[in-house]
Amino acid sequence: MAFSTINRSLFSSLPNLFETPFPSLSLPRLLSTATTTAAAEFSHLLLSNSSLPTLERVLSGSQSKLDHSIVQSVLRQSSDRILALRFFVWAGLQPHHRHSAAAYAAASDSLQIPRHPQAFTHLLDSYRAADAPVSLKTFKILLNLCRHANLPDEALALVRRMREFDCRPDTSSYNTVLRLLANSGRGEIGAALLEEMIMARVNPDMVTYVTAVRGLCAVAKIEAAQGLVARMRANGCVPNVVVYSALLDGACSCGDLLAAMQLLDEMESELDNGCAPNVVTYTCLIKCLCEKGRLEEALGILDRMGRRGCRPNQVTVRTILNGFCAKGKLGEACELIERVVGEGSVSSEDCYNLLVVCLLRVRNVQEAEELMTRMLEKGISPSGVACNSLLRELCNRKQFMDGYNWFQKMEEKGLACVDSDVYVLLLVGLHEKGHSTETLILGRKIVERGIHLEAFSNDGVAELLQKLSESDLTSH
Repeated sequence: MAFSTINRSLFSSLPNLFETPFPSLSLPRLLSTATTTAAAEFSHLLLSNSSLPTLERVLSGSQSKLDHSIVQSVLRQSSDRILALRFFVWAGLQPHHRHSAAAYAAASDSLQIPRHPQAFTHLLDSYRAADAPVSLKTFKILLNLCRHANLPDEALALVRRMREFDCRPDTSSYNTVLRLLANSGRGEIGAALLEEMIMARVNPDMVTYVTAVRGLCAVAKIEAAQGLVARMRANGCVPNVVVYSALLDGACSCGDLLAAMQLLDEMESELDNGCAPNVVTYTCLIKCLCEKGRLEEALGILDRMGRRGCRPNQVTVRTILNGFCAKGKLGEACELIERVVGEGSVSSEDCYNLLVVCLLRVRNVQEAEELMTRMLEKGISPSGVACNSLLRELCNRKQFMDGYNWFQKMEEKGLACVDSDVYVLLLVGLHEKGHSTETLILGRKIVERGIHLEAFSNDGVAELLQKLSESDLTSH
């Protein structure tokens, strides 16, 4: 008996204990009505008081409670971008409401901030014209919008205009702008802003320095970044492993291995000052060496880690395995696995799964298949990443029957790990190659398991599933 039939028969046999003379009320409907009513009230207050300097005071007099859905509803309804932005700022200033990261992202989208960055200037001008009160928190809300819209120039302009409103930017305000500048490849401007920050007697914190260092390293200004680290001590901020790792990462990104090695030496010589290199630091240098084909030196860094009592993690192992596979040195890759497994750093299962993915990355499908076969024979379970990587590569090579056979092996081992997009690739490929029996079996599994293919499907997939449904899957 089907589950739905059991449910119907079960509940039909029970007395109707929940009959009531009162009409049923849907909680979602009640909430939706309340949101609509509150949003309509705020929208009316905005429109009817838009020219008044007391707009914020009028809004604060409303008895309606604020929440994310109400704020977004008002923003969507408003035809005046500046007025809507002013409402968003006011809402963020209320003591019982705080904008979430999702709220900032939604507001940036609703107000089309990336396409209309001048909205910030117009808003501040409207505050000035209305002699409306503006606080540091007002600017912080605007800076957060800049952060979500990725607008470094506008964020910098906001900091510049704070003094017009008798506001003094604090450390977190500067940090927001520095992060935007660093992410946009303008580390030198960020370094200049840091100097301005110090001159204004605003104390930089560790986040400030790390952001500025990363910004300079991103534009290959390693010496300037090193000079900045030297200045940290003078300003009472002791560099730690995060700062040094950022420097080392920058040196590696620029291909300056000599500078990177010197930094590592310096970190290892200052163990008592919180600068001891960690697994991230070592892995960064190992990655740089592997990318340059200097695998012996990469193994030397691995030895150095061990002497310092720092164990490699999966990222470290994968990095070196990638290097060996790129050079076709499968034997050395296996030796590495034996070593790290013997040391207890990473499990054999994790290592072999990493090796499968590394082999597929360099298109060595034959070795990857042989390794997967040995893993299954030894009772080592391939990971979801390994299984899906193999199936995708086989589908990309149009080896759909090979992919189907591997899918069946995974099914037999109870590895329910196939991603939806892989189901689509395999299903369409089998159908196009005329493998009707296999197409039917796979289609049946998709339907039985309720696998959602909407995000990956096209009209062809939908049509294929419809045909399968009409022919053989109706009973399922």
